[in-house]
Amino acid sequence: MGQNSKERSILSRHRTIRSISTTSGPLRKAQAVPKSDDHEVKDEPIKYFNSAASRWKAEQTRSGQVDMDMPWFQPYVVNLSVVVFLLYFCVFREENDIDRGLESSLYDHIPGLEQKQLLVNYNYNKENGLSTVEIENRMKELGMEY
Repeated sequence: MGQNSKERSILSRHRTIRSISTTSGPLRKAQAVPKSDDHEVKDEPIKYFNSAASRWKAEQTRSGQVDMDMPWFQPYVVNLSVVVFLLYFCVFREENDIDRGLESSLYDHIPGLEQKQLLVNYNYNKENGLSTVEIENRMKELGMEY
């Protein structure tokens, strides 16, 4: 019987050490085996509220420790910068030749693009049994044959 209880003690000690070695972070500190001479394994649950795990926040798991280096005024400066940027580009900036060029159709910039696009759409609609009336009307306006 002495040998059997000794084997159980070694097994339970091995399981405890194994469970401690697989945990990480603040839980490892909370589950540390107390240093004592009797090497007796306590058969009771670890108290959560007294451990470091009770003070651990989910945010720290996602993004690490809370960044304390950020100045208190940083969110205000960033928000103000975004507002100024949007006001300038959306309200106060005058139109220039690039803006006027972007307002026109792509077909005006690339010659032959509309005709090619109409032919592709016409062939696709014809093959799939879709209506080609609008495409044919536009092709007539441009003087194209279909």
